[in-house]
Amino acid sequence: MIKTQQQDNAALYLRLSRDDGGDAESNSIGTQRAILQRYAAEVGLNMIGEYVDDGISGTTFERDGFKRMIADVESGQIGTILCKDLSRLGRNNALVAYYTEIYFIENRVRFIALNDGIDTFKGDNEIMPFKSVINEYYARDISKKIRTALRAQAHNGYFIGGPPPYGYMKNPEDNRRLIPNPDTMDNVRMIFRLSAEGKSTPEIARLMSASGHKIPSAYTKEKYGYTHGRNYHDDYDWSTTTIRSIIKNPVYTGAMVGCKYTTQSFKSKKVITVPEEDRIVVEGAHEALVDSEVFDRIQSFITTKKRGNKSGYVNLFQGMMVCADCGSNFSLIYGDRQAEYVGYNCAKHRHAYCFNHYISIKNLQAIVLGAFQEKLAFVKAHEGELVEWAQRLGSQQSDRDTKKVRTELLRCQKRSAELGGLIKRLFEQNANGVLSDESFIELSRDYEAEKRQLSEKIEQLQEKYDKQNEGAQNAMRFFNLIRKYTEIDHLDIHIVRDLLDSVVIHSPSGRGKAREQEVVVKLRFIKENWFEE
Repeated sequence: MIKTQQQDNAALYLRLSRDDGGDAESNSIGTQRAILQRYAAEVGLNMIGEYVDDGISGTTFERDGFKRMIADVESGQIGTILCKDLSRLGRNNALVAYYTEIYFIENRVRFIALNDGIDTFKGDNEIMPFKSVINEYYARDISKKIRTALRAQAHNGYFIGGPPPYGYMKNPEDNRRLIPNPDTMDNVRMIFRLSAEGKSTPEIARLMSASGHKIPSAYTKEKYGYTHGRNYHDDYDWSTTTIRSIIKNPVYTGAMVGCKYTTQSFKSKKVITVPEEDRIVVEGAHEALVDSEVFDRIQSFITTKKRGNKSGYVNLFQGMMVCADCGSNFSLIYGDRQAEYVGYNCAKHRHAYCFNHYISIKNLQAIVLGAFQEKLAFVKAHEGELVEWAQRLGSQQSDRDTKKVRTELLRCQKRSAELGGLIKRLFEQNANGVLSDESFIELSRDYEAEKRQLSEKIEQLQEKYDKQNEGAQNAMRFFNLIRKYTEIDHLDIHIVRDLLDSVVIHSPSGRGKAREQEVVVKLRFIKENWFEE
């Protein structure tokens, strides 16, 4: 390449990010600047400016400093670009090759990577492609280590996000753990209580707005100076979206859900959502603000669309009515004067996709109330026998096979926790230079493989153990629920949500007094043959 006068105009390009790993100190912006300024002065280059990208990964070329430099190259201001080494330009092999072998040459720009002995003006740069490949591999390896460390923390149930979820705060003694926030935990409990009472998300939002409590975004901004990137106009205007996000978040049951988001590759910063089945869930990671049973029950209701109504009627069976023919939910039906609701019908019937399954509100309530009263009377009359039966059932299921499954489950869970700790220590040892990259890759690969196998085995064992104990546990759950009531002479939202699982409604036959309709009332936790005398 023939040297031009323009090439005496030199720009310094300086970059540092976390993908520089343990070399961060030697590659600091100040160190890079001092080395390049000294070299430019020694060879007589005219420094016209410097371009800095601090904290930006070399795997992307979407960097403000770099883009400004390219703009100045295209305007003819820059003839030479100085970098401490090739990795400062970037760690994406394809793009580094494009700029060094095509773009800079076409724009008559001399590129110097000082510590790597690369100078496109001199032409002896055979080592450059190999250096670029190694630099990309280094970024790939650092990315893998970071992902491994994050997964290890997730398996330990650590909170690794930014501001904690509304209702919680970071434990001052261990900021990786959550504890209830006295400022906001009662608000969360109020939201779940209102939902359990049958309030819709718009109703809850209106009640929270009227209560004078700041919305989570406003509280987080005030407390932590963090805005979540969302705009809002009123600190006290709760939205249905906010209410729904709280009600659906399992963190309030004490569970920590980790690795919910990732990137497509170490070169792409585009965030993608990880499927629920691939996320890491650790139960009991912190104190719960809502009982898991209440949480699960609420989920079955919020998935059903709720509409307001003119009469103010409270739909006790929202989301619980099932069409025996098509499996759809049921819609409320107005009376002739459109003044009040009088019954229910299959939601698909009005679109001619299913048969008529009409049942009046009065009849359905009477059927469900009768089922509750029948089961309550049976439990009260046979309480001692039923408890004895449930205990005997549990005893039968606690035989040698069940104990063997539980022992193996506990062993696998313990080993999984140990592996999480080992992987974390590997990362720390590698970061501190105690463990070589090669040893880290080999050991972490083996540990991760074992941990994946254990995760699959734990899931299988847990499913087997739960199935073995399901009958006894569910029996006692139902007995404890229904024994809360000395008598049931009416229906309200609490009773219905406590005891009712679903109502399967069949299409009627006959007309007038000859009309017959099968309605199957399914109660929570129980099987019908439990009550056969």
